[in-house]
Amino acid sequence: MIAAFVFCISFTGTEEKASAAPFSVNANQVYTYDVMKKDLQALAATYPHLVSYKSVGKSEYGRDLYAVSIGKGPAQVFVNGSHHAREWMTTSLNMKMIDQYAKAYYSNSTINGLSAKSILDQTTIWFMPMVNPDGVSLQQYGVKSLPASSQSSALKMNGGSADFKHWKANAKGVDLNRQYDAKWSSICCSPGKPASENFKGYSPASTAETKVVLGFMKDIDPEMSLSYHSSGEILFWNFYQTGARYTRDLNYAKQLGRMTGYRLVYPGPNPSGGGFTDWFLQTYKRPAFTLEISPFVGDTSVPLKNFSKVWEENKDVGLYAAKESHKLYQQRVGSTYDQQVSQVNSYLQSSFKLKPYYTANIMSQANVYISASMKKLYDQSDYEVKKAEGIASNLPAYYKENAMKNVRNAKQIRLQAAYFIDAVKAGDLLNKERSELQSFAANGTLNDETGAAYDELSRQLKKEEASIGKVYGGSVRSLFGQKYLVPAKIAKETVIYEISRYRLLAEIKELKAKGTDPVILQEKFNLYDRLTERSAAVKKAGNQLYPGKYPDLPGFETTLKQIENELR
Repeated sequence: MIAAFVFCISFTGTEEKASAAPFSVNANQVYTYDVMKKDLQALAATYPHLVSYKSVGKSEYGRDLYAVSIGKGPAQVFVNGSHHAREWMTTSLNMKMIDQYAKAYYSNSTINGLSAKSILDQTTIWFMPMVNPDGVSLQQYGVKSLPASSQSSALKMNGGSADFKHWKANAKGVDLNRQYDAKWSSICCSPGKPASENFKGYSPASTAETKVVLGFMKDIDPEMSLSYHSSGEILFWNFYQTGARYTRDLNYAKQLGRMTGYRLVYPGPNPSGGGFTDWFLQTYKRPAFTLEISPFVGDTSVPLKNFSKVWEENKDVGLYAAKESHKLYQQRVGSTYDQQVSQVNSYLQSSFKLKPYYTANIMSQANVYISASMKKLYDQSDYEVKKAEGIASNLPAYYKENAMKNVRNAKQIRLQAAYFIDAVKAGDLLNKERSELQSFAANGTLNDETGAAYDELSRQLKKEEASIGKVYGGSVRSLFGQKYLVPAKIAKETVIYEISRYRLLAEIKELKAKGTDPVILQEKFNLYDRLTERSAAVKKAGNQLYPGKYPDLPGFETTLKQIENELR
């Protein structure tokens, strides 16, 4: 007997969250290279969907130079610290920014009025918290941080002293912030040989650390950069800019000055170069700033007691730079990509318009069909989804991610439309097979062709059941069942025992011709009698559920009786 048809479909999703494990960067300590590495691991584990880090190269002594990203947008910002060994508090500041910005992102809170979530959804801030890990380690630990073979040369560069608290250069005696090719040849006051500070190197970009930074800039193409140094609470911003660039960068510098309280340094007509900020301004012609944290403390590291003040002055600077970088990016390239995303979405409209044809429009069995307008949209969407995907696949990562999400949605809608269309086509074929079998019943024709029609109906019924199982929406699947499955199953159940009895008589005839034991033949006839009784019972029960749908089949019964009489 026909059972109730129940089809279901479920969807599961995951909500992006920070890890439940609590973690905070502790900036109130001597911040070492090893502490930074552990904190990077913890930050990436705590905020796996927002923060990531990687080694982008090696220092002169083989330490990994780490770059850390926070954010999801296409506009890139670069923030760096510890170009100079004794200035390692700038690493603490960089790491504290990453930590607090991630916390603010997931709590949907603001820092001095700047929304971390909205800004970081539009931009990505890349930090290189410790550009000079060899020098920092030498300044903090002394020569024991170096290979034994290099310790004597470090002591010699340090005037024979084992106290490296004033050390500024990398561990091979090159001042990394005098290494960049921006008026490098005219840098003043270089001692001409490796030293604790100020030696610019024998050629620009000759140190491992500088080469790594330059290569990384090519990779991320930032809109703005911030270089943190110490000390003096001053802000450098200008290196031969003129005209609109000068005005633009001066306005940014004034805003940063208001935020931090730092004094803007207006360079003279011939400023010394070689610094990262100088090089970035000269090469990229985009805004770049050097911020010297803390009141001036001389040629040593900033005392830990100053950090809370440094943090309060700078905690929103990274977010501000990111917000402004998004604007610069939009001015430079964003509008072009926005237009391409709009073109992608335009191509996808034919797919999105398909959805009502297999959902909202299906109110009754009469709506279960493929309309001409649906067929036209479906065919059109095939071409247009391919066009949209072609455009989306060539967009930059941020735009590509959003555009491809829409492409995937459109493909899913087309797939559901295809399931609907396939189920209608399979259902129509099932109806055809049902009509053919019913014509045999109506004509009272029971023979091998009738059996073949029954078998074909059974096969097509299984196909339609599988097709309907993929159709979107339980109510729609129910209408499919009512339109196609119920009539087919009634037609099948109407003749199933007559077909079975016909085939059993054919089997008895073969057995009898082979001289089979009469006891076995009688068992077969007993089975035949039970099938005859079952046939009458099914029709009676079926007509109670579906009145008049299970007719008697006198033509079939006449044929069966004739064959039975010949064999008994």
